[in-house]
Amino acid sequence: MQAISEPVLIPPGAATPALSLSVVCVDQTRLGEHIDALSGMGLSRLHIDITEPAFGGALGLPLETLGDLRRTTRLPIDVHVMLTDPDPLLPEIADRGADAICVHQRTMTGAVIRALRAVARRGVRVGLALDPGQHVDDETVVALEPDYLTVMSVVPGGAGRPFRRDALGTLRQAARLRAAGAVDRVEADGAVGPVTAPELVRAGADQLVLGSTVFPDRAPNRARLAELRQALANASHHPTRQGASS
Repeated sequence: MQAISEPVLIPPGAATPALSLSVVCVDQTRLGEHIDALSGMGLSRLHIDITEPAFGGALGLPLETLGDLRRTTRLPIDVHVMLTDPDPLLPEIADRGADAICVHQRTMTGAVIRALRAVARRGVRVGLALDPGQHVDDETVVALEPDYLTVMSVVPGGAGRPFRRDALGTLRQAARLRAAGAVDRVEADGAVGPVTAPELVRAGADQLVLGSTVFPDRAPNRARLAELRQALANASHHPTRQGASS
């Protein structure tokens, strides 16, 4: 474990990162109402998990939810694919209205890369998702040419899982790739709240996925969002230089 000597590569404006709603973490019977409310509170994207027990021990949302949301909201929709064999479903996910699709590095194969590049030609942004502490594979980045990286800050698969500090090193590597122009966005996903968000942003995240940590009652929580924003503002006034492990 060795501390890096260069400053952490924090993007301009990262103290106010883009905020995305993890759709599975709010009441599905009031989904449209909750999305409208949260959009008014400054959340600018939607995040949909498509997963299966074989991947992460949990079920995600059905593809019908993606199609329904595409017809009822103008917010961009990011789809996080957590499947052991993702490539057969990627064209349908694009057909149903995803603006962006990310797939985990550990399930990346030649067939998955070809499927992602095909949806990219249709105008869908493609991303590479990384587990906490996972090193970005340079060959995969070259082959896929992702638009963005999603770094999990929990063990992926379900809501309410504990924060993993080894995600910070992965975020720092992702931030260096963004600084080099390899990707244009670095997203942190999992256990994002007032305590963890400043660390995630300092490590390099410029987009945060908000779920059960901010919405424990499965409903918009203006006070909790204000607490998150205040924590980010406080951190921006007292920046720290971070060590990292690679």
